[in-house]
Amino acid sequence: MASRNDFHQTRYVRMVVDSDQLPWEYNILASLAHWILLAGYLVIPGTFTSLQKSDTLKQGLIKDKTGEAILNTIQNPPLLATACVFFLVGCAIMLWLYWLFQHNYIWLVNRLFIPTLLNALAGLLTTTINIYTAKDGDWSIMALLTFIASILSVASSVILTYIYKFRKLKMVIEEHFREINSQSNRANTAYQ
Repeated sequence: MASRNDFHQTRYVRMVVDSDQLPWEYNILASLAHWILLAGYLVIPGTFTSLQKSDTLKQGLIKDKTGEAILNTIQNPPLLATACVFFLVGCAIMLWLYWLFQHNYIWLVNRLFIPTLLNALAGLLTTTINIYTAKDGDWSIMALLTFIASILSVASSVILTYIYKFRKLKMVIEEHFREINSQSNRANTAYQ
């Protein structure tokens, strides 16, 4: 006969309990990774706004192909480097956390995938607003690359959320109810 403790120890229950009892440092680290990633999203649009607004510089550079190429490339290399470092560090921390907790679907969805999706949407919105306000709708190479990176982040977050929340976790929950019903039926027949 199953003991009372065995009755509640399904894989789903272990995920819920583990998510709740996880050391707080991991949750803080996940939040920090999202803020770092968001900082990367918010800093990148600053790399494609300044040089093209200077009419004097634009007149001097547009005279030859090299000047035009300079005008259409990176506007603020140190700012771009900072944004890329933020983005890569945030992604690296999240990949490490994913590797650590890859079997806890609840934690992954709630602490990694959904917050990443929201931050990626914020980055996409910021990039789009910047393109149409500061750049007057001009899609430079940097603007296009930033937009593509934001779209890829949104898409990967949506896909991962779907896979883990609506596929993998759903199967674990169904397994949980099958085990609970099976144990309940065995307990009922044992008492009769």
